[in-house]
Amino acid sequence: MTGPAQVHASGSSRSRRGQRPFGCALVVLLALAPLLAQAYDRLLDRIEVDGGRIAVQFNCQMAYVSHFPLRSGTELRVELQPLPGCAVGNGYSETLPIASPGATALSDVRLELGIGARRALIFKFSRNVDYLVRPMSGLTGIEILLAARSGSAKPELVESIPAASRAASRALPPAAELDKLSTQAMEAMRSKDYDLAIKLYTKLLEYPEHPGRAKAQEYLGLARERKGQFAQAKQEYQEYLRRYPDGTDAAEVGQRLAALVTLEGQGSLKHTDADQRWQYQAGISQEYRHDQNTVSQGGVDASGVGQSVLYSDGDVVVRRRGADYDFNARADAGYLKDFQNSGLATSGSTRVSALYAELGDADHKLVGRGGRQSVTAGGVYGTFDGAYLGWRVSPMVRLDFSLGKPLQVYSTQSSGSRTFVSGAAEFLSVRPGLDLGLFVLEQKAGGVLDQRQVGSEARYYHDGQSLVAQLNYDISFRVLNAVTALGTFNLPDRWVATGVIDHRKAPFIATYNALIGQPTTSLESLIARIGIDATRKLAIDRSANSDSYNFGVQRPLGERMQWWNNIAYSRLGGTPASGGVPEVPSIGGLINYSTQLLGNGWLYDSDTNVVGLTFGKGSGTRNISVFGSARYALTEHLRFGPRLTVNDTRTTAAASTGLVNGVTVTPALLLDYQLRHGSVQAETGYERINQTLLNGVVPGTPTTPTPGGTPGGTTATEVSAGSRRYWFSLGYHLSF
Repeated sequence: MTGPAQVHASGSSRSRRGQRPFGCALVVLLALAPLLAQAYDRLLDRIEVDGGRIAVQFNCQMAYVSHFPLRSGTELRVELQPLPGCAVGNGYSETLPIASPGATALSDVRLELGIGARRALIFKFSRNVDYLVRPMSGLTGIEILLAARSGSAKPELVESIPAASRAASRALPPAAELDKLSTQAMEAMRSKDYDLAIKLYTKLLEYPEHPGRAKAQEYLGLARERKGQFAQAKQEYQEYLRRYPDGTDAAEVGQRLAALVTLEGQGSLKHTDADQRWQYQAGISQEYRHDQNTVSQGGVDASGVGQSVLYSDGDVVVRRRGADYDFNARADAGYLKDFQNSGLATSGSTRVSALYAELGDADHKLVGRGGRQSVTAGGVYGTFDGAYLGWRVSPMVRLDFSLGKPLQVYSTQSSGSRTFVSGAAEFLSVRPGLDLGLFVLEQKAGGVLDQRQVGSEARYYHDGQSLVAQLNYDISFRVLNAVTALGTFNLPDRWVATGVIDHRKAPFIATYNALIGQPTTSLESLIARIGIDATRKLAIDRSANSDSYNFGVQRPLGERMQWWNNIAYSRLGGTPASGGVPEVPSIGGLINYSTQLLGNGWLYDSDTNVVGLTFGKGSGTRNISVFGSARYALTEHLRFGPRLTVNDTRTTAAASTGLVNGVTVTPALLLDYQLRHGSVQAETGYERINQTLLNGVVPGTPTTPTPGGTPGGTTATEVSAGSRRYWFSLGYHLSF
């Protein structure tokens, strides 16, 4: 809540009685404003599905904390921590349509409330899948790589496998060499370099039996199928089923083989007919949200509708595979209908997050894309209007080039005067599981140098362990923008450790930052008035230091439960008073201790459950939060999920701060009905906040000195306050 509410410590009782109702009423009315203003904030930005890769991007930076189950399942839960500057939203779950989910068995992606301020990203699959979870560059998204598809059958047993049709012609190399070949082959598949994939998978099949041979057999057939070599693909699929009839992917390989036989019988296996075809995928979703708010203070109540809005989103992907070139186009757009006409939608009524066309050669060594897009290379961490060119120089080297205008909001108009150009080099499989990247980026604003960044990234993934390190430095300002390290490591006795270390400027240093807090929105006019050197000094002043550290350990407890423990520290530094902008004090350091139990099958075989407790302390305040959520299947298609959060906040700060003591209780219920190609979802919840305002001051509101006292008064009073919020949403999403 914001707004002035003052109860003076001196003066007549008549004066106090006369001022109190007016002040309380003003506080109540102003307290509704943040609830309305935040009604339309969304953290979920876009979902991309391409082959065995799923990418989810956010509207701000969120750090990976943990995920469960660790390696395979039909439902994946990824815990995320919003970083400073990331709006935490208003409690609603979020989802977006999914185009072309069939190849990954992905049926739904949903962002929900987690423990404390965290968010949980939930992936649902129509079958059991194996996956690798890793954060995207810039901490703006999460990437899921489906390393292999698992079924209900038992894993392959080497001693029971029939002899191979092709005799082994190579001596079995060390495991590290096999891992390197497998990684290169999978990267070739993701890059659609099927010639290289066929070569590498064939080499893997020339060795004696090894743990990755069944996967190589399957993917050799898949690579030949996508290359248009259908007769050879049939032979590889038949070989897989002969040698691994109970293999984890036997059912899916059988389906692919049956499809090839059917096409062969229809006489449609000509290379030109199969390769030169159009493919269309689409996803649509709509969700209506409504909530009712009541805020009270000092016996005065004010009620109002927090929001009454309808989100409509659509995502369309068009592809054409040709003998020489491949074409790909995408349009991802949405519309927000505000039935109250409040005009408080922060991102505008129309959202266009992707609108581009892509053209590449058949071997996918050269790819060009133009339009509104998002890439995760070259220091480009968000969406922009412009062009991208990727060149695969060799199986281990890739060059990326981008230029355009960074997007500030998802409007239908092009962004403002800021333009950038960037270049990056990626070195793949430098060592087994290790990729390296370097980039340089220059951005201008109205012809003035805005940013000049250099940076690097290292990614290591091997045997369920990962390490991602990122560095971003501005050589123009000589300022470190960010240094980040995220890792997942296997420990003895089935313990797994995760860690995040992040230091960054918030926001990244840029000349454009000098406009923060200024009465003008024109960088040119500010420079004309105070000069470029003074402007760049203001830009440095407006960029605070942010530190975030997160360490956790998790361990399976039996077959159905995982125990997770975490300690996190965060601090957002202050900014000095300069250029007419007042000082902003530091926030922190805040420290949180969390423990959670995550599992499935506690009551029924298909249920999922999370219970957790967190303790936070910092800035004179401590907070205890209890969280619990579950998913239960009522029928084959209908699931319901109750959720409960209880927060207790207490402050030991001086009364002059206006901090609050209070308890927040938030129960909610989610219903989910799965359709053949989508789902219908309904959510309802209630939030009750009971607070005590110290000194009758709304947090964050400056106070005036009392006569003979210190700012804020030496005599503290306590004012009871609270709020109630009911909300519900109803929506659906469909994929075609």
